[in-house]
Amino acid sequence: MFYTVRGAFAQQLTLTPSLTIGPYYPDKMPLDLDNDLLIINDSITPAIGSITWLTGRVLDRNGSAVRGALVEIWQADNNGAYIHTASPITNRDKNFQGYGKFVTASDGRYVFRTVKPGLYPGRTRHIHMQVTYPGGIKFTTQVFVQGESLNATDGVLSGVTNAAQKSMIVVPFAPVANSVVGELAAVFDVVLGYTPSDTAALAAPAIFALNGVVHGASNQPAVAAGSWISIFGSSLGPGARTWTAADIVGGKLPEQLDGVSVSVDGKAASVYYISPAQLNVEVPSDVSGTVQVKVTNSSGTASTLVSVQSLQPGFFLFTGNNVAAVRSDGAYLGPAGIYDGLTTIPAKAGDQILLFGTGFGPTNPAVPAGEVVTTPEPLVNDLKVYIDTLSAPVAYAGLTGVGLYQINITVPNLPDGDHRWTAQVGGVWTQAFATLRVQS
Repeated sequence: MFYTVRGAFAQQLTLTPSLTIGPYYPDKMPLDLDNDLLIINDSITPAIGSITWLTGRVLDRNGSAVRGALVEIWQADNNGAYIHTASPITNRDKNFQGYGKFVTASDGRYVFRTVKPGLYPGRTRHIHMQVTYPGGIKFTTQVFVQGESLNATDGVLSGVTNAAQKSMIVVPFAPVANSVVGELAAVFDVVLGYTPSDTAALAAPAIFALNGVVHGASNQPAVAAGSWISIFGSSLGPGARTWTAADIVGGKLPEQLDGVSVSVDGKAASVYYISPAQLNVEVPSDVSGTVQVKVTNSSGTASTLVSVQSLQPGFFLFTGNNVAAVRSDGAYLGPAGIYDGLTTIPAKAGDQILLFGTGFGPTNPAVPAGEVVTTPEPLVNDLKVYIDTLSAPVAYAGLTGVGLYQINITVPNLPDGDHRWTAQVGGVWTQAFATLRVQS
């Protein structure tokens, strides 16, 4: 998602960023589930690769050790293959366990023996981790190998815009002193955004009276059916997490996470992200007018009114007013330095670029809210894109993900500088302040 999670906590420690679970959480568990991924059961043949000891502690937001947390890891083997039927690399090392779990000790510590993760198309080296907090809250993140050249272009890592958080998840895989087989060691501490008191007694939720419910892309108060919205308040959820593959059943998106649910005009919304201060949900398809939005958690309910239109398009933005734009080769577009650790470059004439947004209206065929989007679906209504006052030809406009629309255009000849980008669909305009840097 192109959302940024705004000020979810006021904390003393830097919180570990929550990252996508990814598509390759095992769909069939290995025969062995322990914390040694090099040896499966009593096999005498170890996995191939650079042996790596991954250790660390699980801490709450105050820095206290979390005892009894379940830590799971899964990753590509030395060849780049996962233990998943959809793994893009298929020559899997049959001696590599691929998945392991460990319950933290009284000092919050965990330990795994694994291999340095291999590479597969589109990603840098990484290890997936999911921590289940005592009480059932799940938190997912990823561990990255320091010094990898592909870190600079990895889409998941690049999405972490806070420099302190990024430094937490990119760690050295350092040689172990005096190891005769060249073992590596990586230390990764996980700082969760909640404490035991959060899970024991969550307060009743409250939604901000001013801009408590806004468009998920433009942050404006009017929203659209089938679009993403953000809800801001206090005590909304018990902790911070997004949905995972395990939450999506039979192509249906989850209508609650960790006891937090949202309804719009009495109809259940799909819940993507929860935290104490923010929720991100998809509005149901069949609502309109001024309707009630209701947030429910284990301690109570809060509600407010919002105006829902059939169309309310908006572009997702990078920081500031920079429209979220990606060149067809994956390069991020914008002024240099808008994010720490992420390379952004200006667009230039002739570039094929992708813009993203939500609230652009119906597609053909229709994809109801609450369902996984499996194929791109074009817009029903004609869409026009304007750069300043110049109309830009649109190669494609349609739904490519849950509530996520993609617009493909070619950058025309423009003078150097920041240009205003707007779009009109069904007579309704996107926000007027989205800009993109162009430089020849």
